[in-house]
Amino acid sequence: MRSNLTKKLQSVVKVLTVSDSPDYEQPWQSHGPSNSTGSGGIVLTKRGLRVLTNGHVVQNQVFVELRRFGASRKYVAEVEGVSHECDLALLRVPREEFFQGAEPIEIGTLPLLGDTVTVCGYPIGGDRLSLTQGVVSRIEVSAYSHSQRPLLSVQIDAAVNAGNSGGPVFKGDKLIGVAFQALDESQNIAYAISVPVIEHFLADLDAGRPATFPSLGVVWQRLESDSHRRSLGLKRADGGVLVARVAYESTAWGVIQEGDVILAIDGEPVGSDGTVQLRTGELVDHSHRVALRAVGDTLRLALFRERRRIEVDVVLQRPSLLVPEDQYDIKPTYYVFGGFLFAPLTRDYLKSWGNEWWKAAPNELVSIYENQIRTPERREVVILQKVLADRVNQGYHEHENHVVVAIDGVPVKSIVDLVDLIDNGAGTFVSVHLADGQRLVLERAKARERGVAILDRYNLRFDRSPDLRKKQRPARAVSKPRAKR
Repeated sequence: MRSNLTKKLQSVVKVLTVSDSPDYEQPWQSHGPSNSTGSGGIVLTKRGLRVLTNGHVVQNQVFVELRRFGASRKYVAEVEGVSHECDLALLRVPREEFFQGAEPIEIGTLPLLGDTVTVCGYPIGGDRLSLTQGVVSRIEVSAYSHSQRPLLSVQIDAAVNAGNSGGPVFKGDKLIGVAFQALDESQNIAYAISVPVIEHFLADLDAGRPATFPSLGVVWQRLESDSHRRSLGLKRADGGVLVARVAYESTAWGVIQEGDVILAIDGEPVGSDGTVQLRTGELVDHSHRVALRAVGDTLRLALFRERRRIEVDVVLQRPSLLVPEDQYDIKPTYYVFGGFLFAPLTRDYLKSWGNEWWKAAPNELVSIYENQIRTPERREVVILQKVLADRVNQGYHEHENHVVVAIDGVPVKSIVDLVDLIDNGAGTFVSVHLADGQRLVLERAKARERGVAILDRYNLRFDRSPDLRKKQRPARAVSKPRAKR
């Protein structure tokens, strides 16, 4: 078996990435190029040989190179598919000679607790391939640090360090995971993306659809209290979890109601602690049963509603979040009017307060991120991020990080709503209503008149991000004129 693994090492590669991440404090610009390295493995897909690695290894990439084990030459690669939800990416190499002599890594099955595994990759401390061994210590649904999405992962006690990311984890000569994160507070506690998640990712790409994972879109509560269960008319043997809230435009919206109890998912009973059976004697969070399916699939749920059992079908959707989790490979959304910089609240912006942003960022914004969900009345949280000082907005220069609730008295549901209300308003004044009760007022004509000067002073090319420019009416275009040559 060792000799078989040695053959597979020829298919372990080093990934070298140049990336350019956006600056969420100044959303019209980026931080500038930076270099990083990771690992990957050659696998066989329906489209041919490809390299499987982590999504975060190629996040915000502008240039990617690969180097095979035992080789010195680097080859340019392209990102063929990526899912930042599950932290996986598939790379294509245009030059076929890169794969010459490579034996693709075969995907195995979910390992058992106590199985010995080998992690392969290119961690810091050297430039050549490194192998470390460990055992499988836990299999459970946990939050992937790259996206905060809870998916099935395999915990191992092998040493995994920076640079190991994306490296194959072998049991014998079969792939049973992809290394992707380690626990900073402890030694030799690392995690691998599980086989079911890898297979889901590859199946989505093979089918020509975005690699994404559905969720029910509910906030739920355990029902481990006998008193609570009796008040609902449930028996102890019934199991089930209570639906506390339902997110707007989620899988559950319009089908599942607050106060319902989810008893089973596709016939699989849900325990009162929210778990379902993974294998005999092994329990995992019930979200795993949902995430295994594809977006657009129909899922059957058994519910307990008004003291009787019913069954409903739901069409699976992507997560519907009020405050988006970490986003990659896209430009931040922003809009500038009269020097007021508006943007949707995102976790990426909260992270601009540093490694302990949940302590340093404004409490109101952190609370919204942690506790609130999408509703028909609010699909995004729009904030007045800061004021770009100019004479047209004098008196407001210290305002920053305020939640915007309305423009001219009309509730703001999203950043697109806000832009439409300002761009197409006809009143003499624009009144910005903040969540704390304050009102900020600009003269519409003067704010528009000062637009180009403000953009020029703060080195903005456009008054809005690319996604909002696509929705912009031509008559409202505001950008810096090109200098004559």
